[in-house]
Amino acid sequence: MEHLGACRALIVTGSIGAGKTTAVLQFATLWRASNRTVGGVASPRVLDQGETVGYKVRDLRTGQEMPLCSVQPPGIPFRRFFFSPQGLAFANEVLTRDAQGLDVVVIDEVGPLELAGGGLCPGLHQVLSGRSPLLVTVRPSLLRDFHIWAGLTGKTVVLSLDRPEETGA
Repeated sequence: MEHLGACRALIVTGSIGAGKTTAVLQFATLWRASNRTVGGVASPRVLDQGETVGYKVRDLRTGQEMPLCSVQPPGIPFRRFFFSPQGLAFANEVLTRDAQGLDVVVIDEVGPLELAGGGLCPGLHQVLSGRSPLLVTVRPSLLRDFHIWAGLTGKTVVLSLDRPEETGA
């Protein structure tokens, strides 16, 4: 897929560790090679001896990164992570900046925090109000809720990185 064309959103879904972030980074590279403008954020995981200890947030236009969340405080506690207020502010600023006029805006990832009105929600609302095609990552268990919450109009395509037995399908 060279670009999203008439599609409003490509939703990449998969369980934790399925490769959603890797996939969106590969898509972004391919689109840039086709002279498409790609913005938004990716959230690569931070590993320590093979264990996930947090996530960074990367501005896909500049490459700048900041800590997003960690299994250790300080930060805003949500489930098993502590979210960096500075990392969230940075991600929301990037999404707000990139909400209009790009060929593709990446949001990696929309999770329970966003669906509860926190996290990347402010920037995500800006992106959703724009017209740029979206590349969004969402876990399978949240896919239906995200689709309803986002109120996506127009065609969406879902790409699952899980095998059927992993998603319960």
